[in-house]
Amino acid sequence: MDMEVDEEVVLYPMQTEKAFTPTPDYSDYKESFASTGTPLVIDNGSWQCRAGWAIEDRPRLVFDNQMAKFRDRKANTSNTYIGNDVYADVLARSNARSAFDGPVMCNPEIMEAVLDYIFIKMGIDADRIAHPLVMTEPVCVPHYNRNLMSELLFESYQVPSVTYGIDALFSLYANGPEQSTDGIVMSAGHYYTHMIPVSQGKVHLEHAKRISYGGEPASEYMLKLMQMKYPTFPMKMTTTQSESLLINHCYVAKDYLGELASYEDPEVFKTKDRVIQFPFVAPVIEEKSEEEQARLAAKRKEQGRRLQEQAAKARLEKLIQREQELEQYNGLKNSKATLKKAEWTEQLKSMGFKEETDLDAAIKTTDAAIRRARNKELGIEEEEKEPPTFPLVDVPDDELSELDRKEKKKQRLLKASHDARMRAKAAKAEETAYQEALARQDAERREKEPQKWLEEMHAKRKELVDKIKAKKQLREQLSDRRSHASQLRMKSIAALASDAPPPKRRRKGQDEDTFGQDDEDWMVYREISREDDSEDEEEANQLNEYEQQLLKYDPEFLHEHTMNAYTPKNSFLHYYTNGLGPYDPAVGLALDQTYQLHLNVERIRVPEVLFQPGIIGLDQTGLVETMQDILKRFDKQARDRLVQNILVTGGMAQVPGLIDRLDQSVRSILPFSPDQKNYSVRKAQDCLLDGWRGAAMVARDGERMDKISVTRQEYEEYGGAYIKEHGLGNAHS
Repeated sequence: MDMEVDEEVVLYPMQTEKAFTPTPDYSDYKESFASTGTPLVIDNGSWQCRAGWAIEDRPRLVFDNQMAKFRDRKANTSNTYIGNDVYADVLARSNARSAFDGPVMCNPEIMEAVLDYIFIKMGIDADRIAHPLVMTEPVCVPHYNRNLMSELLFESYQVPSVTYGIDALFSLYANGPEQSTDGIVMSAGHYYTHMIPVSQGKVHLEHAKRISYGGEPASEYMLKLMQMKYPTFPMKMTTTQSESLLINHCYVAKDYLGELASYEDPEVFKTKDRVIQFPFVAPVIEEKSEEEQARLAAKRKEQGRRLQEQAAKARLEKLIQREQELEQYNGLKNSKATLKKAEWTEQLKSMGFKEETDLDAAIKTTDAAIRRARNKELGIEEEEKEPPTFPLVDVPDDELSELDRKEKKKQRLLKASHDARMRAKAAKAEETAYQEALARQDAERREKEPQKWLEEMHAKRKELVDKIKAKKQLREQLSDRRSHASQLRMKSIAALASDAPPPKRRRKGQDEDTFGQDDEDWMVYREISREDDSEDEEEANQLNEYEQQLLKYDPEFLHEHTMNAYTPKNSFLHYYTNGLGPYDPAVGLALDQTYQLHLNVERIRVPEVLFQPGIIGLDQTGLVETMQDILKRFDKQARDRLVQNILVTGGMAQVPGLIDRLDQSVRSILPFSPDQKNYSVRKAQDCLLDGWRGAAMVARDGERMDKISVTRQEYEEYGGAYIKEHGLGNAHS
């Protein structure tokens, strides 16, 4: 893929933490709502909580449904933060907790703190809440969890009545009460995506379906993709930041596979790739004046002079020490004529020598070292060493003493080692001369027949490249134990490790074992080895030599045609990670680029899970197949009514392209209609607030509220799990 450099890159800044937006306080309760009995509507979502008065068009409070409670040891105080106030303190952010386990409320203690926060912010300062409550709850909530909420509301706050409903159905009601009797509402919520059919005003929860994918799993999936894509990123990415990437940059592709294929086009890739810039502080480089630079240079020069003096002093001390050792060795050698043999042998052993020959060797070595050190100090070049002599090698053993025979044995070993070095040196010189002759012949052939020489060089290069690629492919296959190459390797290992003894006698007609006579036989050991052999480096050097020759003498062979041009830095994988910007392998990425994320394939991959849950390993069907399964459970007349009103709501419904993709996909599961479009897919007017708005519309209908509300008397009589069935809530079972 021929990638081009993008001239101008648009950067999208990423905040390190979620911004703190304080929740306002309201003080008009006594004047406007204290004695009116106005219903209070709470959309109690697991992500955000929305609360307000039913007579108003919008909720007064919208905040993240969480609480942080911790003790500040320095100030010796206990602190509690609710909602968006959590983002005002670092300790509060790290201690934030939710009352929900998934979409279900499981912690009444945290829920009570959140409700206290709501009532205080709304300005309610009475001993009891004298207002009917309309509150949302999850689809098919367990009785135990509803009982916890009812007990909290009736016992702690003494509310007069409570009405529970499903936020998705409230949203359907808010987008047209006259259309809420028939349709399918798809709620892409924080944890799950639900599809709920409503036929003739009745909610068929027995046919409702759930896909275990929503805003929270999508944010976690985005976070994992980024962590895998940038394992060495200098900053720790949080779920809040991955949630921001999902909300601001993701979209649903009309044709997922087709759009992925289009990313190979550099022009398309440039339009889809988004660069996310994380904050960083550039290092301050102090520019030094000429005087300061001169002072530092003089300081470095002085330090170098001191080091040289120290080294010279160390060499002098070592030379003096060796001269003293040599004087001791010579004194011991000369004392042999004046001392008895036993005394001299004892002194010899006390100085660490076993025999007199060891003393002679030490004298010779020390004297040579002293001579080299003095010559180095005086600047005298050493003369070439004379070849060693071995005078005792050719002398018969009968003419030698015991010590001379031992010395002859040593000289024989030294002579064998010297002869081997000479043979290796001669062979190396011969090989060098041979290579020079080949180079001269190659140069003569190139001058005489340049075209033929180029063809031969290209053929050699192609053969070597094919060999390198075949080895690379074999290594990749060996990593898969089910591959054919891996199975052959295991057969070879089994054959080599077989314990069956070979027959002692060769039967008549049986071939003789000739393993090893052919060099190809030894390839079996390379086949079973996973390690890179020494040939790889030789092949790489040979290939580099061929390509350098072609670059020099073939004008049509460019640097882009070399093997290095296909390295990862020029592949799609590199641009997938680092974008289309300039890249210098010697310099690497700039400091600001190391704090950048490139968002491209992930923009469509994360929301595509709604249509293909198998991408993340979910054993569930996608939106279209789930909707098709729901429609199969109704007769033709009901199906025709349901598909005329398909409403998409919830936070994930805000992802661009979702409605167009659903509209296109739903067409494929419906019967063909040549006259007109026989279905309707639409998005809620406000995917986040329509649940609260629908609940407020119900709360304003006093006659209806009297029929569907659960009063305190009914709570005490039937229990906290009791509800009254209506077309916008769960069924009582």
